[in-house]
Amino acid sequence: MPADNIEEIKLKTGESTTIKLKGLSTAGYQWNYTIDDNKNLITVSKDFQLTQKTAGASADEIFTIKANNKGIVNITFFQKRNWEKNVDPVNEKKIKITIE
Repeated sequence: MPADNIEEIKLKTGESTTIKLKGLSTAGYQWNYTIDDNKNLITVSKDFQLTQKTAGASADEIFTIKANNKGIVNITFFQKRNWEKNVDPVNEKKIKITIE
């Protein structure tokens, strides 16, 4: 995905949205995220959803984003192995959230 491909979401204060990201945990990859300077505008929680019940299947990673205060916040999700340093993520998703 090109770095400038940014998904835009609009929420009202108190609303939540869910982001489902394809898991690769059986290969050691995990989704993490960074938030720009407006960290107080949202709360992010993480869960997992196993879509296949076969041996070796990876669980999708589910992020729930709750809008706490009005404003604009940018969140970048990135998938990489936590133990690998100085390695680019294998996947990335950028989201701009406008909270009204």
